[in-house]
Amino acid sequence: AVFEGKNITGVVVALGGKTREVGPTLLQDGTTHIIAACKAYGVKRISVISTVGAGDSMDQAPWTFKLLMNTMMQKIMVDKNAQESLFLEGPGADLEFCLARPGGLKQGAPTGIVNVIDGEAGAINRADLAAFCLDTVLDPDFAYLRQAVCISSDKGSGFKSLLSDKSMSRMGAELARPFEDGIDFGF
Repeated sequence: AVFEGKNITGVVVALGGKTREVGPTLLQDGTTHIIAACKAYGVKRISVISTVGAGDSMDQAPWTFKLLMNTMMQKIMVDKNAQESLFLEGPGADLEFCLARPGGLKQGAPTGIVNVIDGEAGAINRADLAAFCLDTVLDPDFAYLRQAVCISSDKGSGFKSLLSDKSMSRMGAELARPFEDGIDFGF
């Protein structure tokens, strides 16, 4: 009913949250409902924020992110892959979609630099990611429709530059917690 009576021409899907708080299938469940609403109201354009490492982009993830995806982020990656498959081979395949797979996300003003890359992903400011998503739904000649693309503002290995970013300090605290709690890893 969100679309009812409105002239909606495009949608940006930016679902997320901590799996333990939102459940293990938030992305696929929420996106399934969004696809159904788009079809019911004739909305064709949709931009979906995914992540580097999802789908066939594992090789583009920096090694530090691969480590996280195979440990702490396993459940969210299953959900991300299921979300992407809704477009690549599911009910959203006939929509004009773009799956945006950003590298590391940083705070900061927009740089105006968004690179679609096929090598290792670097970092991107959230504002630049937002601009890319808006281009997906607003630009009639958008070049990456019906594609999943990795995007970055840096040329690669951008996770090194994220270490000074305040948002990364939270991740660092999460990574350190098992050691602070005295968990025995058996080695």
